[in-house]
Amino acid sequence: MRRAYLLALEGVGQWALFEAERRINQNSLGHPYMPSPAELRGEIDRVMAPHVAARRREAEAAHRYKWADDDKPRALPAPKGDPEAVAKWRVRRAAQKAETAVTSASAPTDRPLFADRDERMKRTAADAVSDFVSRQDRRHDALRSESGIEAGLDDG
Repeated sequence: MRRAYLLALEGVGQWALFEAERRINQNSLGHPYMPSPAELRGEIDRVMAPHVAARRREAEAAHRYKWADDDKPRALPAPKGDPEAVAKWRVRRAAQKAETAVTSASAPTDRPLFADRDERMKRTAADAVSDFVSRQDRRHDALRSESGIEAGLDDG
C-alpha cells in the first residue's frame, strides 16, 4: 500500500499535499474513511489545477509576445590581448550593427511573398521598365486570345 501512495505522490509539492490533506479532512471527498491513492492524487490535482492553468497561460503569453530576435545570440564582449582576435571581432560587430540598422530601418517583409526581394533590389531602372512592358504585353496578348482577336489581324 505504501508503494501505491508513493507512486500517487510522485512529482507532488509539499504545499499541494498539505492543502489536499486539509480539504480531505474537511470532507471534500464525501466519505469519512482514508482516501485511496488515486483519490488522494485526484484531490491534489484539483488543488493544483488553478496554478497549473496560470503557469500554462504565462508560458503561452511569453511565447506569443516573444520577439524573433530573442533567440539570436548576443554579441560577445571584445576579446582582450590578441590583436588579430580583436580585429576580427570588430569586423563582425560592425557587420552585425549594420545588419541591425538595416533591418530596423526597413519595413518587415513577408519572406514567402517577396522571395526574390534581393534580386529585385539589384535591378536597374531599365530592367524594371522592360519587365513591366513584357508583363503588359503578355497581359494584352492573353486578353486578345480570350476575346478571339488574332494579334496580327486586328483591324483597329
